[in-house]
Amino acid sequence: MPDFSKRDTTPEMMDHEEVPYEEHRAVLRQLTRANELSLAYRPTLAFFRRLKRDGRWPKDRPLVVVDAASGYGDMSRKVDRWAQENGVEARFIGVDMNPRAARSAAEATPPGRPITWLTANLFDFRADFDVDIVMSSLFTHHLPGPELVRFIRWMEDTARIGWIINDLERHPLPYYFLKAAFFATRQHRFMRHDGPVSVASAFKREDWQRLLAEAGLAPGAASIEAWTPFRLCVTRVKGAAA
Repeated sequence: MPDFSKRDTTPEMMDHEEVPYEEHRAVLRQLTRANELSLAYRPTLAFFRRLKRDGRWPKDRPLVVVDAASGYGDMSRKVDRWAQENGVEARFIGVDMNPRAARSAAEATPPGRPITWLTANLFDFRADFDVDIVMSSLFTHHLPGPELVRFIRWMEDTARIGWIINDLERHPLPYYFLKAAFFATRQHRFMRHDGPVSVASAFKREDWQRLLAEAGLAPGAASIEAWTPFRLCVTRVKGAAA
């Protein structure tokens, strides 16, 4: 049984084990379905709604959003659809260091959408244009503490308006629920292993408070918000009270 008082360091199989492309893509599709069932997109969509309500969009050009560690690209597609439906002109750049991510995300994206998929290390990504928002989903629990602090600083340096981290809360209930649910529904072995491991390597509020301080953010500069079921998200809007 994991010790939920601290982050687990067990590696995820999908981060290290090579499988054929078609199998890799199938796992990403299963993960997308799990995200849909667990209402994983709500915190990020709420963040964009808040920015729209507060009039934080650029006035003379499209909003530019970087999707950090974009994976299958489902979060970018969700926000793009929301933007379409709400009259927001936006373009998206998904950045992931796994070349299979760009390929699978491109295959899943309808033609003509303003989304570009890049294969690159995030910390090497330097845009020659203004980036307004950086968003990430289910990425930060993969990072050890020092890299996570570096990622927060990178977002702070990259995003003109703000950023959002959408990730899991470390808690025994989702750990054992995913363990049972993924086994019962015969999910891929990566899902059965990595789902519970993701929860065990995720965060509590005090983790984020410490990490934000280590990254140099002042108290109150970012908000830490719990979302049902068992999501813990961090949002930062520059020039606004948290």
